[in-house]
Amino acid sequence: MKKGKMKFMCIACMVTVLFIDSAQKVMADQIPNAGVETIQQSHRIKGEVTDGKEPIIGASVIVKGKSQGTVTDIDGNFVLDVDPGTPLVISYVGFITKTVKAENNIKVLLSEDHKTLNEVVVTALGIKRDRKALGYSVGEVNGTELQKAKGTNVINSLEGKIAGLVVSQTAGGPSGSTRVILRGCTEMTGNNQPLYVIDGVPLDNTNFGSASTYGGFDLGDGISSINPDDIESMSVLKGPAAAALYGSRASHGAILITTKKASRGKFSVEYNGSFMLDTQLAKWDDIQQIYGMGSDGNYSYQATSNTNKSWGPKADGRNMLKYFDGVERPYEIIPDNTSRFFGTGSTYTNSAILGTNNGTSNIRFTFTDMRNTDIVPKSNMSRDIFNLRAGTSIRKFNFDFSSNYTREHVNNRPALGDSQANIGKNLMTLATTYDQKWLKNYEDANGDYANWNGMDPYNVNPYWTVYKNRNFSNKDQFRMTGKIVYNATKHFKIQATLGADLNWFTFTDYEAPTTPGYESGMLQISRFNNRMYNFELLAMYNNSWGNFDFSATAGGNIYKVNNTTDITTADDMAIRDVVALMSYNEVSQQENTYRKRINSLYGSTSLGWKHLLYVDATVRGDQSSTLPVNHNEYVYPSFSGSFVFSELFKNKTIMPYGKFRMSWAQVGSDTDPYQLNLNYTKSRFTYPGYTIGYINNGTIPNKDLKPTRTNSFEFGYEGKFLNNRIGLDITYYSQKSKNQIINMATSWTSGYPYRLINAGEIDNKGIEITLNTRPIQTKDFSWDMNFNFSKNRNKVISLPDNMDLFELEKAPWLGVEVAAKVGENFGSIIGPDFKRNPKGQILIDPTTGLPEYDYSNHVLGNASWKWTGGLTTTLTYKSVSLSAIFDVKVGADLYSMSARSSYESGKAKATLEGRDAWYMSEEQREEAGVAKGQANWKATGGYIAPGVIDNGDGTYRPNNIYVNPEDYWYSVCRNAPSMFIYDNSYVKCRELTLSWQLPQNWFKKYIKSMSLSFVARNPFIVYKNIPNIDPDSNYNNTTGMGLEYGSLPSRKSYGFNVNIKF
Repeated sequence: MKKGKMKFMCIACMVTVLFIDSAQKVMADQIPNAGVETIQQSHRIKGEVTDGKEPIIGASVIVKGKSQGTVTDIDGNFVLDVDPGTPLVISYVGFITKTVKAENNIKVLLSEDHKTLNEVVVTALGIKRDRKALGYSVGEVNGTELQKAKGTNVINSLEGKIAGLVVSQTAGGPSGSTRVILRGCTEMTGNNQPLYVIDGVPLDNTNFGSASTYGGFDLGDGISSINPDDIESMSVLKGPAAAALYGSRASHGAILITTKKASRGKFSVEYNGSFMLDTQLAKWDDIQQIYGMGSDGNYSYQATSNTNKSWGPKADGRNMLKYFDGVERPYEIIPDNTSRFFGTGSTYTNSAILGTNNGTSNIRFTFTDMRNTDIVPKSNMSRDIFNLRAGTSIRKFNFDFSSNYTREHVNNRPALGDSQANIGKNLMTLATTYDQKWLKNYEDANGDYANWNGMDPYNVNPYWTVYKNRNFSNKDQFRMTGKIVYNATKHFKIQATLGADLNWFTFTDYEAPTTPGYESGMLQISRFNNRMYNFELLAMYNNSWGNFDFSATAGGNIYKVNNTTDITTADDMAIRDVVALMSYNEVSQQENTYRKRINSLYGSTSLGWKHLLYVDATVRGDQSSTLPVNHNEYVYPSFSGSFVFSELFKNKTIMPYGKFRMSWAQVGSDTDPYQLNLNYTKSRFTYPGYTIGYINNGTIPNKDLKPTRTNSFEFGYEGKFLNNRIGLDITYYSQKSKNQIINMATSWTSGYPYRLINAGEIDNKGIEITLNTRPIQTKDFSWDMNFNFSKNRNKVISLPDNMDLFELEKAPWLGVEVAAKVGENFGSIIGPDFKRNPKGQILIDPTTGLPEYDYSNHVLGNASWKWTGGLTTTLTYKSVSLSAIFDVKVGADLYSMSARSSYESGKAKATLEGRDAWYMSEEQREEAGVAKGQANWKATGGYIAPGVIDNGDGTYRPNNIYVNPEDYWYSVCRNAPSMFIYDNSYVKCRELTLSWQLPQNWFKKYIKSMSLSFVARNPFIVYKNIPNIDPDSNYNNTTGMGLEYGSLPSRKSYGFNVNIKF
């Protein structure tokens, strides 16, 4: 969308809200009791509602406990027929609700709700501050927004809600990981993901396994263990200034999660349960349904070849073919021949919550049981989460303790990318006359792999993959946090925090004997033991003197990581009935360690004057064990300020809140351990009497390595209008990252394939807009609409050694890569292309009639979004609410190898052109007795490749050579990736929720409250450009943005949620 259009939309929205507000004022003036039930009494009471300076227009005046009431007119006046002394409830958005006794000529003064005007947000180190005092942007999500339409990973619920935050998932299904990027990528290597902090302690968000260039499995992440029912709020620190106090760990931003404490009361019991049904969101159904299995217009009676090609003759059902299972079947089109492989999944989630809080001590315990059955056969997951949070106060000491234990078991995670076991890749090209259910006969009488397609190792029977081969994982995660606060004086306190995050993860992958590519069988057991410790000591001071507010913080932190990995691989299965290591003839073991420590000192200070001006400064020094001794200490400063100009206004009805803010910060990041010295290991092979060892480095050590540095500048505006019914936040930011830590390819003569250096620069510039509105507010009805918009330019400024591009990810078998290219946005899609003449027309080879190709690097597209946005709308009538969330992403490109395969296999509708004419021409050639390929035969029909032929004199003529469509598409699919690069823009509905808060008087004293919600997640795609697949599809869960291959169908979910408080 053009900038002008975006500005127009924002202006139009504001004008609409102003118009509606004005209309309500006029209606309130002309019909004071419009739309409100009024019961005549013996006395008529008149009154006025003000904020002490101005009348409040449209305030609700309701008889307590009844529906009788009215609203104030344009002068703030109201008239109501009630008896004197009747309790009246007076309320208005942005003001504290007040209950008064009715009397004639009553004047009611409403006070501003400072919880609304002076919003308190959680900032770095868990410190709560007024939003108006912040000089940087912070996104906030309330925990209640996450508890109804729940997914298996809570972070997925942020899609479309926060400007500048992009959430992407893999095809790994419910057990897969989620990738979050804030304000674009700032580093060429690494995952560029934010730091997650739970109650002040960083979370280990390790993904134990990732699908790399050659495929693999997505083994999930750490954030998935967070229970949405335990979340009080989320704060998204997007800029370096906001996250600077966390140092190098938060160089890509931070997401702070605050968990719930027990509600005030002697004892409380709560139940929250949901049930969801999962089905396919996008299907492989936009395909041709005329021609069937085969090649060159022919097929074989023994249907065990060309099973993944649809270049055969027309499938009219008149002929019979004999398939691998010995059954003869008619040669006819099978509509939707692959989607039925996937079933209907389900997710059950049940949470029981117990709590007690007497004001001094509190304890809250949650148990959550989640059971998921995926749409992929034999794929399921169970997850149990135990969460405890307790606190107490003893004199000057406050104690806070929390612990979390997660037990997760997953069966049959789907393989991704180029993996031979990728179900999506192996199904999507299945011939149009081949029904996937026939493949259920996946083994012969001996239990061996049934040869259905010539034992193709790159196209394994998907039923064999899920029923005969198998994988499973077990995860045990324990997280503990202890915090002690000593309140030395009213203004000074000391806080000590100790946190530990312990992970035990085991993944077992079994390939049965006779599997193509693993004919002798294989068993691999990977054991991960991750331990992360965090100790922090803080001293905090705050005070006020006259017009000045002052606060300061000083502290230190020790962060330690100690991870071990043990991978045992067994080959050549001798005892086929027992899946255990002892059943294999060859067993090898590989052990790895990962140790890291960061020592930190930091401080911050904040000064405010008359709640009008605020100035902040922070500094942090880190000492990292992964950098050379002479470069392992680095300091990160930040400065920020805000000017709350609305404090200068006496009349705050139109603009109760307005602020300008600005910040500058510098942050950085280090690298992984063991990059500075030579590392040695023992070979799996032995020589009698000797142990064989070798250097295990793949990279030349660099003892002069320095941390990456990112400088950031941010300027923003925040404002609220019309008694807080409109809120606007605009942010401009600029980030420049230098001294990128890059693994560069080097000459093999050095003995290493790579060298580690500091080089490269990336520049991020962008704008973020958030608009929150309440266009309609009456006694019983309200309508909220919230918009967010973000535009990011993620440009690569320079690379080392005058390089033009740096590879990020690659599809090696097609020569396509995603790269950082100088002068382009981060994530350029690079590959070969057609040869073209000066006018850009495709050149055709006059001897073959096929296109000519240029195999040098061409920029074919870019994987970075031009802009992203979201829309949330909520309609509330009394105790019923309906909300919807839409996610918008525009401008990124995607190279779809799935689409490429549909053309190469003959399933795409575009491959129909020229088939009949070519097959007729071939019949004429055979009747003429001319052998295939002879130069004396000129085809009379077929497909004419678009392009021109070079006449050799600087002129060109249109191509008129007929070719076999199968030859053309095979040639193009293998050599011209630009044909399959799509604009990946889309608009998705992420959530639909219909909620009803049941009347409390239905349950008397046994149930405090009960709500019922009907929910849908990803129910439909409003718009997409790419065929057959979900535009969210990714090549893998690392840097495979812009690439897609064999993606499994994404899921849409429908169900309900019930919440009961006793």
